[in-house]
Amino acid sequence: MRDMTAWKKAEQELKEARRTAEQASALKSDFLAKVSHEIRTPLNAIIGFAEVIMEERFGPIGNERYKEYVTDIHTSGAHVMSLVNDLLDLSKIEAGKLELNFNAVDANRIVSECVSLIQPQAARERVIVRQSLAPRLPNIVADERALRQIVLNLLSNAVKFNEEGGQVIVSTALTDAGHAVIRIKDTGIGMSEADIETALEPFRQVATSRAKGGTGLGLPLTKALIEANRASFSIKSKKAEGTLVEVAFPPTRVLAE
Repeated sequence: MRDMTAWKKAEQELKEARRTAEQASALKSDFLAKVSHEIRTPLNAIIGFAEVIMEERFGPIGNERYKEYVTDIHTSGAHVMSLVNDLLDLSKIEAGKLELNFNAVDANRIVSECVSLIQPQAARERVIVRQSLAPRLPNIVADERALRQIVLNLLSNAVKFNEEGGQVIVSTALTDAGHAVIRIKDTGIGMSEADIETALEPFRQVATSRAKGGTGLGLPLTKALIEANRASFSIKSKKAEGTLVEVAFPPTRVLAE
């Protein structure tokens, strides 16, 4: 005979704590979904009317300063919309409600498309972006939209936190262990171990000598999307030397040729 009272009580307390946490997460997700919907409606109007004025569809504005103001309004509106979308996606992932459509995806194609999309930003920042793609890389099982967002977010950070004349090298590889890997290496300002921990926390940003803006959601959302696609995520970085980010899909997510 053994007295199981204490064990059973502890088990019941754990179940109650888990139920409470799940309810709180569900309430947070519902709240964010409702708030984001309420924010999106007026934001779309602001962005739309700003575009109409910027294009001067009903006649010239007349004053150059007004043109600058309306451009700032449009940029700010788009920034807030991006924040709302990132916040909602992160909340859905935490609640396990993000709908992913897993298919066979050509990672090389996604990387090439993302490099093309990031080139204008890189040109403005005077950063060189190079790519080195593994020939005959097998397709991976992933959500294509999420993978595109992952690569774009990482490339954007690599360009944003770089220096004029710096480089970003994005590559793909199939390791001997059968992992399909996407690597993004930059020669930027780099981070310490403490900086990496800070950057991976929502709404927190690494203090740098250069004001870069942002919401503090990019890297946490990227990490969450990677994990939702059953892949692993690692960052290696050193101050003033640059950063290497690796996204590795395990052999179970790599399709045979």
